[in-house]
Amino acid sequence: MGSMSTTSRPRFALALGTRLTLAVVSILVISSALLFVELTTRERESLLRSKQTAASIVADLFAAAVSAPLDFADTDAIDADIREFAKSYDVECAAVWNANDSKPIAAFRDERCAELMGPKEEDLGKTLVFADRVEVARVVTGPGGRLGRTLVVFSLHAENAAYDASRARLFWLFFLLTTVTALLLIIIVRRQVVSPVEQLANAARRVGMGDLKARVEVTSQDEIAALANAFNAMGQAIADREEQIEAATRSLRELFDHMQQAILAFGADGKVEGEVSREAAKIFGKEALVEQDVRDLLYPNRTQNDVDAQAFDEWLSVAFSIAPSEWARVGELAPKEVAFTVGAKSTFLTTEFRPIVENGKLAKVMLLATDVSEKKNLERVVRSQEEEYARRIAAMRRLVAGGGQIFVTFLDGARERIERCEAIVKSGSSGMLKSEIDEVFRHIHTIKGESRAFDMRELEQESTTLEDKLTDLRNNARGVVSTVTSVPDLLAHLERVRVGVNRASEIFVAASPIGRAALDQITVLRSDVEELAAQMRTEKGAFVDRVGAIVERLAARPFGECTLSLIDSAPTWAANEGKQVQIEVDGRECRVPAKLSRVLPAVLTHLVRNSVAHGIEPPEVRTGRGKNAFGVIRLSAKEGAGGLEIKVEDDGGGLDSGEIAKRTTMSSGMQLTEVIFTPGFTTSAAAGGLAGRGVGLGAVRAELASVGYEIKVFSMPLRSTQVILSALKKS
Repeated sequence: MGSMSTTSRPRFALALGTRLTLAVVSILVISSALLFVELTTRERESLLRSKQTAASIVADLFAAAVSAPLDFADTDAIDADIREFAKSYDVECAAVWNANDSKPIAAFRDERCAELMGPKEEDLGKTLVFADRVEVARVVTGPGGRLGRTLVVFSLHAENAAYDASRARLFWLFFLLTTVTALLLIIIVRRQVVSPVEQLANAARRVGMGDLKARVEVTSQDEIAALANAFNAMGQAIADREEQIEAATRSLRELFDHMQQAILAFGADGKVEGEVSREAAKIFGKEALVEQDVRDLLYPNRTQNDVDAQAFDEWLSVAFSIAPSEWARVGELAPKEVAFTVGAKSTFLTTEFRPIVENGKLAKVMLLATDVSEKKNLERVVRSQEEEYARRIAAMRRLVAGGGQIFVTFLDGARERIERCEAIVKSGSSGMLKSEIDEVFRHIHTIKGESRAFDMRELEQESTTLEDKLTDLRNNARGVVSTVTSVPDLLAHLERVRVGVNRASEIFVAASPIGRAALDQITVLRSDVEELAAQMRTEKGAFVDRVGAIVERLAARPFGECTLSLIDSAPTWAANEGKQVQIEVDGRECRVPAKLSRVLPAVLTHLVRNSVAHGIEPPEVRTGRGKNAFGVIRLSAKEGAGGLEIKVEDDGGGLDSGEIAKRTTMSSGMQLTEVIFTPGFTTSAAAGGLAGRGVGLGAVRAELASVGYEIKVFSMPLRSTQVILSALKKS
């Protein structure tokens, strides 16, 4: 019995140990196998789920990217987008179809991709997962509706390889864990070891899956309990840190989005990295800025000869080659302002570059750009207005310094012309004679010429607009009477011309050292003299005749006053025509009778403009004819036996008889110098600039005749033109 018991116990003990070992090992193997299958299955599902989500997002972005090119049928742009897209992602196939086509208009396919087939209608909008690939079909829409379809096939080769490698690692890990645990479980009591370890393992899995609230229940005071407490503390610390990181990220994101600056960071290659502010996407006009080259953002229109872009390239290469301690010196060399134009939009930025140092080296550079386009545009408008106002004031001060009577005469004459035009238009509510239209046109044309002489651009523009309206009436007139269909429109334009005259008067007052008294004083003195002159002409007797002569001399204006504005204006007109002109004035002290002085400035303006436009040749033509590059227009006045004689001479090309003959049919015995006064005659191909509409010289003759003067023209081909103004001979 004793021997049996002695021998049976070892056998019993060995058998029990073996069974226990086998049971433990079996349990561990089964548990490990189940855990291995569960983890690998979940990992496979996680990989596929991540790939599916990423593929769906990327396919959506691709469909959005090709929407605009597909809408404009820009196959080159679509093909370029596909090639660029295929480089950025593991894409086997990518293709774009029009709405109703079965054949793609652009496609990419590598050796891994089977025959490319168009997506089925029922698969549009779906993400299909297969063993070796993910297929995503999307509908491309635009402002007008559905434009087409896209298909993108993403390879699962990398995911499958990663899964296989991970599964192999997990297999060996579980094999070792099972073996070690089996040996330990033979020694350690399951109650004190296995159960706590299982709890820790379960909690660890939950943390690994993202459940940061997973905790291990502690019921003892041994090392396992200490491990459990440490695990719980670690889980809580991880959860707290994740919350802090999330809060900081959210706060930083909100800060970025609310800042009125474009904020982005780029590396040594110039590519944008990481998060960017919402303002950056707005300023640079791109939703996705990551991987964009900062050089292309700041200098989108760069060329090989773009000095600013080249300087930035050099600065970029230097900035990443220096030590962080040298940044202060190099950072000062970065551009402070950048301006670029995309389409019709011009953008002005103030820029600031700041270093991002990691591990003692410059890792990135942060760009802070502020859009100051509105400020720049406002400054430019204000500066332009200030310059325009200063120019007008300077012009008026020149008038005041040289004698403002001539300008006041223009203002009064312009108002009289406007009143006459209003009377004609109001009386023609049912119709206007063509001669009345011509008269209104002459008045407005004269106002325009005089306003140009005084450099009043707004008044000139308003006169030009009204002149265009009247031109349409003249061109549309048939027969004797032209029907006026919009009298209020003409009256409104006349009112705007009147406002322009009044504004010119206010500018003149602002430039005068005595303010508004300048208008009153000049006007009263001139009217008193004119009234006195009129009274003298009605009286009889030697004494009165002698006084009348003196009064007429007082009413007369110096010839130099009538030419004052032309000295500055004529060179400007010539420059706009690509010519060079200088004005010479003789007989400045000659007295111009009062009646003639009212019309003479406008007459001289017409004649000088004609000389610049039609007489003076371009510099290259003049030098070819042996003349100086600049032309000379000489204005002279002198007292002759028949009274005052005024000449306007230029050393230009004279009258072009060939051009004149082509543009008109001359009556028998009619001279070239008479043809140019024909209403509507002009040698200009198109109206605008200095060239008129064939009314300038006709208006000059009419104005002079109204004050008892005539005009004669003499021309020497290729050498000169001379215009003489003299008093009409009494019959």
